[in-house]
Amino acid sequence: MKTYLKTLWRMFERHITRLISIILMVVVSVGLTAGIGMATDKINDSLAEYYDDRNVSDIILMNEEGAFTDEDIGLMTDRYGEENVTVGGLIEFEVKDGKAEVDGSELTFTGVPDGIVRVYIFDGGSPEDLTQNKPENIVKYDTSANPDALTVYAERPSNQLASYEEGATFTLSTVINTTQKITQDTPIGPMELDADLTLNVNQSYVLGGTLLNPLHMATRDDPSYTDDPASDDENDMLDLTAIFYVFGNLIDTTADGTATVTMGENTFTQEISDQAVTIGAQELKNQAYIRFNTQDALFSLGYDGALENEVAALKSMTFSADTEILTLHENFSFESFREYANKILGIGYVMMVVFLFVTVLVVLSTMTRLLDEERGQIACLMTLGYSPSLIIFKYLLFAAIGTLIGGFAAYFAGLGLSWIIYINFEWNFVLPPYSANVVMVFYTITFAIILVSTLVATIIAGYRLTSQPPAELLRPKAPKAGKTVFLEKMPLIWNRLSFKYKSTMRNVLRFFVRFLMTVVAVAFSTALVLAGLAVLDCCLFQDIGGAAMIGVAIIVLVFAALLNFVVIYTLTNINISERERELATLMVLGYHDGEVAGYIFREIYITSFIGILFGLPLGCLLCLLIFKVMGFGSIAGMNWFVWVLAIVLSVVFTILVTLMLRRKIVKIDMNNSLKAIE
Repeated sequence: MKTYLKTLWRMFERHITRLISIILMVVVSVGLTAGIGMATDKINDSLAEYYDDRNVSDIILMNEEGAFTDEDIGLMTDRYGEENVTVGGLIEFEVKDGKAEVDGSELTFTGVPDGIVRVYIFDGGSPEDLTQNKPENIVKYDTSANPDALTVYAERPSNQLASYEEGATFTLSTVINTTQKITQDTPIGPMELDADLTLNVNQSYVLGGTLLNPLHMATRDDPSYTDDPASDDENDMLDLTAIFYVFGNLIDTTADGTATVTMGENTFTQEISDQAVTIGAQELKNQAYIRFNTQDALFSLGYDGALENEVAALKSMTFSADTEILTLHENFSFESFREYANKILGIGYVMMVVFLFVTVLVVLSTMTRLLDEERGQIACLMTLGYSPSLIIFKYLLFAAIGTLIGGFAAYFAGLGLSWIIYINFEWNFVLPPYSANVVMVFYTITFAIILVSTLVATIIAGYRLTSQPPAELLRPKAPKAGKTVFLEKMPLIWNRLSFKYKSTMRNVLRFFVRFLMTVVAVAFSTALVLAGLAVLDCCLFQDIGGAAMIGVAIIVLVFAALLNFVVIYTLTNINISERERELATLMVLGYHDGEVAGYIFREIYITSFIGILFGLPLGCLLCLLIFKVMGFGSIAGMNWFVWVLAIVLSVVFTILVTLMLRRKIVKIDMNNSLKAIE
């Protein structure tokens, strides 16, 4: 057992570089896919928790003809309960040059920005009175300097919505035609008569503060209910410019005007001053916010099924006027946040498959080639009486330790990446609090596949070797004979090559399986780099996909580049380790350091270049798949420099690897390498 433990320790010492390579491969591939998967879960969980915390309404019922009647409200409260129904008002209009038209009346504003303006109207005295869609980030201003003005609140400023200074004031001027009772002096004394009033109304407002409505988390592109006249699509709406909140009366002032009074057959006019004009929230309640009870997570299949049932139930109710039903799927902030999560999820699935393939391929190559190098050690242990299972266990332990360390580090890398991806959405949203829930589906799948594949391949390769007699294993493997390469059939080219390049071309194809494995690994790594650059190009230069996707694109690119580098480094390092005796022979024959290094590196450059060439069409397919799952981007829309940069990065990584490993070649101990077999 002491001998066994010594050989185990020496194996770790000799192959520490390979162990580190396995760890890095696992960290890069599992860390990325786990991070993307966790980010998707974090977005969904954070949104669901925010939905519950702010008691966000599931359905908004809009009266298209006026205010809801008491009977309408009764139908809703009977089904959902009074605590789950909030009735309010909404007015939306377009301001141009300080003027707007609402229900046939012309309004003149000061202090209100041009564009689409939305005004929410609620009973109660302050934002804290709301029980559904509870506002947060409420900032209150001192309004004591404007005691006669009505207090309004504004939606928090954003990339889309205007900002206002504390103490800002607004005014509304309009002419109101209404019928009211007035007191009129008559020959028989004062009488209360019906009169048609034309009143010049001037209402002052003061900004009482700002707030964040959970229905308006987006910082840009939040649409209105107003059709875009420049679009043929009836679903295209103009973006909101300002959102105001009124708690109580929309208008509460006195006005001057003219009254037209009819008494019998006589009609006369009378000037009116200080006429009270009040328009309260109760007169404008054209929206009902409904929350239904469900135990299902937001936007889950169970939730969507329950939502569909409630929409059908509301459609079956008989209201006093036509109504429109809006769900959270029609809410821009919630739906776009969810769509981003789905886009990231789609990228995660694609990346998981490709990263897994490359990682498993290289890790399997690392372990099977390590076992081949350890033929002599295996033979010695067999002659000492160790069973095949105990011998194979040594290599299983090596593979398991490398994979487990990498998997452990990848878990925390995934957590960090998910947080980085999440906070990148601050470009587009006022983010809900970061959920503490951790779902490890992606992490578990990728790590389990890599671990099982590595261990199974190690067992198979181990039993293949231990099934041979020790004497056979002690003999060095006969080198593969050189093969005629296709260039030899082209004398015009072949005859012009020097000996070293002829030797390089034959060596490249002598170990065809290794050549093919390297080409495939480099091709997929290059394809991943191209895909990362393509997504980044869409977000930065084509202005599609949203600013929040830039962070995701950068992360994919960085990890694809890391994987590319680690793949080339690992395969090159293995190639050098396997051919130390061959390289030592060249040194003994008098080759200079540069010539010895070039002997190996020329093969690496040729193999990598072939892998890069195959990686470009493979990258096209990968880009098409990613564009499809994201719902934006195209091959035709990619800038030319994306293709060039993908090639340049892969070439740079190859050159860096050769520079890093040159020292390993020139430091080879000729005596030990040449005596290794004896």
